[in-house]
Amino acid sequence: MQTVHQYVLEPVKTGDLDNKTVAKMLEIIQTGLGSVYDLERFSDVVEKMIVERFGDYNVGTRVAGMRKNIFIMIRIRGVKVNEQYNDDLLIKAKFQGVRSLQDLAAHQVACSIRNNLVSLEQLLIPSLAKKVV
Repeated sequence: MQTVHQYVLEPVKTGDLDNKTVAKMLEIIQTGLGSVYDLERFSDVVEKMIVERFGDYNVGTRVAGMRKNIFIMIRIRGVKVNEQYNDDLLIKAKFQGVRSLQDLAAHQVACSIRNNLVSLEQLLIPSLAKKVV
């Protein structure tokens, strides 16, 4: 899903979580940022996605905004394969910019052409636009 707002995620504190788990968490947070636009719902959505992805853990999420940047603290309390673990993850979502709707539309068309293997000849592109391209 393409979003108008872009964020660059920077792990600030990863606790004892391995790189693979941190990467999965960043993916979940990026998906959450793209699907939810208010911080209160964002926290609930991210918690639900983490539980769906990793299993039955006690997950707590706190979110704070500072200007356009967002700080996300995820607390994981649980048992995994007879190991007790207690890890905190702090991530900074740095506001990168806003994409134009024209860029989003162009990306959607490009993905559609690539995924459906539609040739450019089948699209109804005006001849003037073909000359420019």
